[in-house]
Amino acid sequence: MELGDNEKSPLFPKKESEPVKLKRTVGVLSASALVFGSCVGAGIFISPKGVYEKAGSPGAGLMVWCLSGVIATLCTLAYAELGTMMPQSGGEFVYIHRVYGDCLAFIFSFCNTLLIKPASLSVVAVLFGEYLCNMIWGPATNDLIVKAVAVALIVTLGLINIVGVNVIAKVCTVISVLKLAVVGFLVACGIAIVIKGQGVVTNFQLSLSFEGSSTNPADYGLAFYYCLFTFQSWNSLNYMTEELKTPEKTLPLGGFIGLTGVTLSYFLCNVAYLMMFSLHQIVDTNTIAMDSGFIAFGRAGEITMSLGLLVSCLGCLGGAICCISRNIQSTAETGIFPSFLSGINKTFQTPIKAIITVVLTMSVYVLVDANMLIPFLSTVEWLFYCVTFSTILYLRYKEPNSKRPFKVPLFVSVFLFLITGTFVVLPLFSEESRVTTLLGLSWLPLGAAVYGIRHLIKQCCYKKLERKTSSQSSLDSGYSEVDGHIKECKLS
Repeated sequence: MELGDNEKSPLFPKKESEPVKLKRTVGVLSASALVFGSCVGAGIFISPKGVYEKAGSPGAGLMVWCLSGVIATLCTLAYAELGTMMPQSGGEFVYIHRVYGDCLAFIFSFCNTLLIKPASLSVVAVLFGEYLCNMIWGPATNDLIVKAVAVALIVTLGLINIVGVNVIAKVCTVISVLKLAVVGFLVACGIAIVIKGQGVVTNFQLSLSFEGSSTNPADYGLAFYYCLFTFQSWNSLNYMTEELKTPEKTLPLGGFIGLTGVTLSYFLCNVAYLMMFSLHQIVDTNTIAMDSGFIAFGRAGEITMSLGLLVSCLGCLGGAICCISRNIQSTAETGIFPSFLSGINKTFQTPIKAIITVVLTMSVYVLVDANMLIPFLSTVEWLFYCVTFSTILYLRYKEPNSKRPFKVPLFVSVFLFLITGTFVVLPLFSEESRVTTLLGLSWLPLGAAVYGIRHLIKQCCYKKLERKTSSQSSLDSGYSEVDGHIKECKLS
């Protein structure tokens, strides 16, 4: 019996290596916690200064916060339509690639993975390092130590993500509970100040709360940038759709519950801030959360708020690393990014190489001062959100009968398309933000140039391969002719 017969025998079944796929392990509770944990980070302690400075009054600033929560919630519901219609992990890349093709999808992934996400998250990591070092060694801590702590945090959270998405989801669930406690403590600080009779009552008097509000539309564009920066991970679940249990239920419900919790928490935090501080005090301080704890409960309150901030940063970074790595992995699956980044580890069933890429990119941005990048990043970010909402309108027109397990009213998609486009254009009317806006938009031609170079390199490789294949075919045909002549000679 030949070896080939053995291989075909039922006793020796042929083993075919099946590609490792992501497991569906994330339910509604974990999904809600992931959204809440990813959103509620350092932003609520950084952005109030920018929001109230641009809005010009307590009332206008608080309205911006409320409207931002509504917009973010509508955004996550609209994305749920796309996510259930195209249930692949990867978020905007998947939707842009289907409608607009390789080039624009590449530019999005180029900007998202190399600029928007890692740079903004590096700010959170550095903030974690600053507050941890301040608690241990005081405010005079060497900057290199702060950055080393930030990098160590990023690496640690990367390792947790490698172990499995279920682990990071459980971590986010626990941290989300702790974040609720932080929000509760901040509100308690505001109540304590009111009880002491030291509250800033004028912030809540209708006749005074809107006094000094900005009349410049560009200022409100920037105020929304700062505010929506704190909601930045509202689309987290669309980056891991393939890991959600029953996506048609988990995606919209998990997003809605998570964003509702985020919006309510931010509203209560801002009410607490306005109870304790005047508008000028909010604008002048860089440590509003620490100041809140100290004013209400002294040194103990300051330490408690510091610990709360550290917990918030942990949840924000852990969930974000999970989502960005899935975007890289799904992009690589299509061949737009290097194919080795699409691999799923058999032991942990997570995209380890994509996670390592995220960790390395974030670590590089830690070395750069990214505190002034919010308007710069937001311009590009909201431009791609606008492009993504246009895919909903395009698919509603071109594929009206396609299966949509979840669907938002058409006017919601139109509103989001228009409002996100407005967010991109408004900062151009402000001299203060015009340069940063244009610098942000300059990443688009840069991404297009990289795509063009990559395309030319691929074309050259294909042509070389074709020439090599054709020359090999010619050589093979020459050998065949020689063999034919030899056989004829032998026969004669």
